[in-house]
Parts: sequence; C-alpha cells; structure tokens
Amino acid sequence: MNSELQLAEVRLKSFLKLLLIASAFILFFHIFPHLTPGFLKNFAANGYAVLTQGSFLQGVCITLFLALAIGDIRRFSPLIRLFAWILVIAVVLTIIHWIRASPVAATLYGWPLLTYAVVLAILWILFRAAGKARYGLKYLSIQQFQTLEALAEVSIAGDSFTEKLQIKPVEVAWNVDHYLVSFKAKSKWVMKLVLTGMELYPLLSLHPLLSLMQPNERLNFLKRRFLSDIEFQTVPKWYKQYVQAAIRMSKQLCYMGYYSDARVYGSVGYVRFSNRKDVAERKQEFPENNSLADKLLVMNEPDVKAKEITADVVIVGSGAAASILANQLVQLGRKVLLVERGGHEQPATFNENEVDMVSRLYADGALQLSRDFRFQVFQGSCVGGSTVVNNAVCFKTPDYILDKWINEMGIGMDRTKYEQSMNEIYSLMHVAHTPIMTDEKYLNPGGKLFADAAAKLGYDKSQLDSVVANIKGCLGCGYCNIGCKYGKKLSMLDTILPQTQINFPGSLQIIAGCEVTSFNKRGNEIVSITGKFNNGRTISIKGNTFICSAGAISSSILLLKSNLGLANAGKRLAFNLGTQITAAYKQPVNSYDGLQISHFLKTEDRRYVMETWYNPPMFQSTAMPGWFEQHFHNMQQYANMACTGILVGTASNAEVKVAGLFGRDINYVPTEDDFDSLMDGLEKAAEIYLSSGAERVMPNTFEFYEYKTVEELKLNLRKNVKSSVDISTGTGHPQGGNVMSTSAKTGVVDENFKVFGYTNLFVCDASVFPTSLGVNPQVTVMSLAHYAAPLINKISGVQ
Repeated sequence: MNSELQLAEVRLKSFLKLLLIASAFILFFHIFPHLTPGFLKNFAANGYAVLTQGSFLQGVCITLFLALAIGDIRRFSPLIRLFAWILVIAVVLTIIHWIRASPVAATLYGWPLLTYAVVLAILWILFRAAGKARYGLKYLSIQQFQTLEALAEVSIAGDSFTEKLQIKPVEVAWNVDHYLVSFKAKSKWVMKLVLTGMELYPLLSLHPLLSLMQPNERLNFLKRRFLSDIEFQTVPKWYKQYVQAAIRMSKQLCYMGYYSDARVYGSVGYVRFSNRKDVAERKQEFPENNSLADKLLVMNEPDVKAKEITADVVIVGSGAAASILANQLVQLGRKVLLVERGGHEQPATFNENEVDMVSRLYADGALQLSRDFRFQVFQGSCVGGSTVVNNAVCFKTPDYILDKWINEMGIGMDRTKYEQSMNEIYSLMHVAHTPIMTDEKYLNPGGKLFADAAAKLGYDKSQLDSVVANIKGCLGCGYCNIGCKYGKKLSMLDTILPQTQINFPGSLQIIAGCEVTSFNKRGNEIVSITGKFNNGRTISIKGNTFICSAGAISSSILLLKSNLGLANAGKRLAFNLGTQITAAYKQPVNSYDGLQISHFLKTEDRRYVMETWYNPPMFQSTAMPGWFEQHFHNMQQYANMACTGILVGTASNAEVKVAGLFGRDINYVPTEDDFDSLMDGLEKAAEIYLSSGAERVMPNTFEFYEYKTVEELKLNLRKNVKSSVDISTGTGHPQGGNVMSTSAKTGVVDENFKVFGYTNLFVCDASVFPTSLGVNPQVTVMSLAHYAAPLINKISGVQ
C-alpha cells in the first residue's frame, strides 16, 4: 500500500475541488443574486436546481461534504463512495420523473439528468482509479476491497482478540485481491458479487453500508444475521440460506487472506516444511525423486494451430480413469488424444503457498457447492486431475460393493477379470505401505495419537492401520492436497502419462487448458467434440472413439450440455459424505508435520470409515470449528490439535444439472440414514480422541459446541446436531451421475461402458459407479478403467 498520494488520487482530489468551487459559487450567487455576473446567470440558476433540487439545506450539505472529503480523500474514501451511490439514486429518480412527466415538463429534467450522469461517470472512474492506485489493486474494486477490509476487521478475531492480529485488516484484503487476480476459476466473479451484496445488505434493515458501520455495530450485525434465527423468522428459508452463505463465503475470504500469510504462521505454531529442522535428514532418508513429469509433452493453445483436428481415440479428462484408459488403449495399438480443461503444471514449480496452489490445481473445482450452499465438492482441475491433489489413499473395491453391483443389481461385470485389474493397478501404481510409502515417524503425529487410542480400545490391525497409498518415500511435508513437488506421490502427472509417452512414442497426445463444451452427434454416432481454450478460441476434434472421463460432476454436466437425449444423465449421484471431529490437547501435537492422511479405522460397521488428516493453516482454517472470536481462539491452538474425518457412502439421491450461479447445480440433502451413520461415526471418533487425552473435541457444526468428557459427548451431541443443516459437510469423492445399468431406463452406460443409444461414445470414471463405495475411490476408478479398456477397444472395431 502506498503512503503518498498517487497521481490518480490527486486527479480525484482535483475533481472534487472543482465540484466544491462550483457548488460554493452556486450557493453564493443564490444568496446574493445581485452579485451574479450576467454571463453566469443561466449557470447559477440551472446549477442551483441541480445542486439543491429545491432544498437549500441539501446544497449546503453537499458543499460541506465536498470540503470534508477534500481534506483527506483517503480517510473519507467510504463517504466519497457513498456520494457516488447517492448520485446513482439521483440519476434513477430523475429518469423516473422524466418518464412520468408530460412532454412539456419532461424538458425540465434533461439538464439535471445530464449533469448527474456526467458527474457520476467522472467521479466513478476517478474514484476507482484512485483506489486501485492507492492499494495497488489488481482484481477487486475499491468498494469491494473496503468491504473486505471491514469484514476482516471483525470476522477473524471478533471483538475479543483484535489486538492479537498479526497483520492489519487492510493487508488481509490486499492479500485476497492479489490471490484472486491469479485465481484461475472462471466463476470467481461470484466473490465480487458477494462482497458487493454484503456492502449493500445492511441498507435493507436501515443500517449504513457495511464498511461505514462502527466495528462493534458491524460485528453485532453479522453475528445476528449469521448465528441467530430471530432475524429470519418472517422471511423465506432460501433468503436465510443466501444471507448466511454470503457471510460464510466472506469470512472464508478473510481466513484465506489472513492464514495464508507467512507472518501469521508463528502465532498459530506452524512451521513451513522448508523451515523444519529435520528437512535435510528426511531428504537424505528418501532422496529419490520418482516423478517423470518434466518429460511429459503437453500441447497448449498456441501449439494447436488448426481449427479442426482429427484423432483416433479422444478422451475428455486426464485424471485417474482417463490416464489408465490412455495407457491401456495405447498398449492395444490405439492412438489417443487427452483433452484437459485444467492447465499443465510442473511439480518442480509447486510451492508452499496454499492459495497459489489451489488456484493452479483446483480452479473451479474448489467452488462446487450444492444448491443450498451447505455441501462442497472438491475436485482437481489440471493435467493429472484429482490424482495430483488427492491423498493417494488406496482401498480395494469392497467385496460387499461388488456383490451388490453384480449379484443384487445384475450388472454383467466379469468379477474375476475386474479383480485381476485391481491387482494390476496395485502393481502399476506401486501402491505401498510403510516403510516403503514412508517412515513411521513421518506420519501425521495427530493420527498416531488417534491410532494408539483406538488400539487400546481393542481395534486390531485388520481394522486399524496406517494407510496404503501410491506414494513412495514420503517426506511428510503435509502438502498432499496442494501438490507434491518432491516426486513422492505417484500421480498420473508423475507416472502413467509420461511413462506412456516414453514407452510408446507418438501414441499419446495431450491438450491442456481446453474445456470440452459438447459432444457433437450425427444420428447415433458422435462425430466430434467442441473444445474451448481459456482465451475463448474454439476447435473441433474429430475421432473414431470418444470417451468421457472428466469425473462424476463434469462428465454429467458435459453429457447434459451436449443434448444427447440421455434421460438419466446427472442422476443417481452419490458421495462419500464427509465431516470431521477436531481434538485439542494441552501439549503441541504438530499434526501438520507428516503425511496428511495417515491412519484409518474401518470397523465391521460398513456404514463409515475414519481417516486421520490435517492441513496447513489456510486450508485448516476453513474446517476449524467456531466463528469469530471462537474460531480465532481455536486457530491459536492450531499446533495443539488433531483431526479425523468420517466418510459415509451415501444413497444415490443427489442430482446435478446445468443451472445455478456456476452452471453446476448440485441438488443434494443427506438422507436420515446417511446422517445417522455420519453422526455415529463422528461420536465414535470423538470418543476415541477423548480416551487419548484430548482436553476437548469439536464437531464442525454451524453453532459452536465442544465436549470435554465422553459422558458430555453422549448426552449432548445428538441434542445439538439434529440434522445435516447443523453441521458442515463436503466431499472430494463424488460418484455416480451416469451410472452403469442393465437398461437405459435406469442408467446411462451398459456393462461395456458404452452410452445407451450411441455406437462410439463411452463413459469411464467415478460417474458410472452404480452406488457409492464408502471408501476412497481412486483404486476403483483406475481398476474400472483398466478393466474397460479392452472392452472399449473391442466395441470400437479394433481387435
């Protein structure tokens, strides 16, 4: 932020001075009309009408306001913005009077309307330029920036801990502005809309603009609207949801700007991996970089010269399913082209900045919300897909799930061949356990506390263990969800894609930064796809075989947008529904210092699985229980906490449509059974933590609750959390949407992954799951792709 007035600010001040001089002269000539020079009489008369609108007091107030603003345009910047909004209202009212007036009277409004419009336009342009120059803004408007600064002033620490903030609210807002300009999500404009809405929202209840409120008044206003039902007793339910969602998103922006700043790390007890004392020792123990990502050849927009290109097999996506399909089809003699909407990121450029990496690796995949804004779906959006940002946890497809698909639902999968595919995936992806995956001491320390306590409660090794993952020699940096730069996580970007290109030169091509917008048909055959680059340029890609492998949400959306007449596309969507329990200890735990997901507990109760996890501060702040001062207090104990997530395989009662703010309308509310399963798992995990010596446990509920004993937990948890509305939920594991079925009446693809009604269109990813799994799905996704490749190859007419 600049300390001296910038040129744009000087221009704004000069314009306000000009308005002040004009206003002062107009009032003076009105009071002393005999002193008005003849050549200024029309100016004085018309100017008085515009300035006062018949009210001398209004003219005086405007003149005094201008004199005040000129004295310190920075301090009174919100008042200048208010003046601009008053001018907007004046323009609107004048237009209304002009329309309603008779033809003769309408001429009286022309001069005021022109004057208001011209002054407003000049003021708005100069004000925006001055604000951007003062703060060095790159994305937000000055109004949105000041709203965010006002929110940061009260949202991060409430009114109890403001003196403990490590950076100023204006610096929080500045961080967010600079993060957003680099954020690649196309739907990030919603954040600007939310901030503008938050600024204006108080006017509906006759309060001043949010940024003009006194801090205590502002905090109380937000608390009443966010935490209290009293304010919403007479309004529709959807109105409350939108208001609370806007406040929540605003608070998350504040957390993003605050907890991603390195100056804050010391206050929460966080040490970046590069600064940890034993980094050299870890790298010496596991020195090998297993990544081949620097050898991967990827085409971007400048590399694709033609408007129309032709390929043999065209696969939409580049994640777990797409990459395995490409690898297997190439081995069967096919030429494959992958089309990925995300960018091509090099692991060597990955860094410790959470916000930067979220922008590069998730993009719009970080902004997928259900219709009621209560449920969030995270997905990677880059070459390699979610395998670049997931935790690489590997569970084989449960036997009871295969039984259900094959025996109960009658899906004609060859179980023996499928299980062979699973075994080959384990070998191909180098799935490993400790000590190959990592050393025990580099596992999440909080996970170790949980696992030790669970073992004392009688859970054996078949139920409780450290995870198995496609990871080799993990250093325990804790950055799995923002990309591994050390070549330890064997994602598609690091292994399968470059290996395929190296072993089969010329057989695999990849186009990145190109979103497929439609499959184009002729009769019952797909003849091409339309792709759109980030700069808006479109291309047509023709092919013989087309496979949609963009993930459960994106594949469903693409099929729906293509108008293929698929009645069931986007339906029967399911998830691994997740929430978490956070435990606080007296002593530092440093859960961040190790493999993010380190241990699991999978009991005979098939309804849920537990996985210990922890994140760097910014990500963890979005899942930390509490709001305002309670949230801040908990973040101050960040290093003393551990966390476990509970996953529940849900019923297939969700649906995604092409609608809503993001064009991805996810309609989902957990069933009572799924909610009960989630709560049973949550209670069990909380009980384990309390038995491990935790001082308190906290579910991520809308209202803040904490429990210090098992008795208190069992007595109050279900009373406090009555439905899914009361608790925060999300998933990184959407499944279904284009389910495999025996009939087009109930599904989208048959047992050969071919889309019903089309000869050369296939879907192979998590969207074809007939039901949810209840465990991390990446092995099942890869195994289905491995199993599907020869089937697709055979049906495509190539033996």
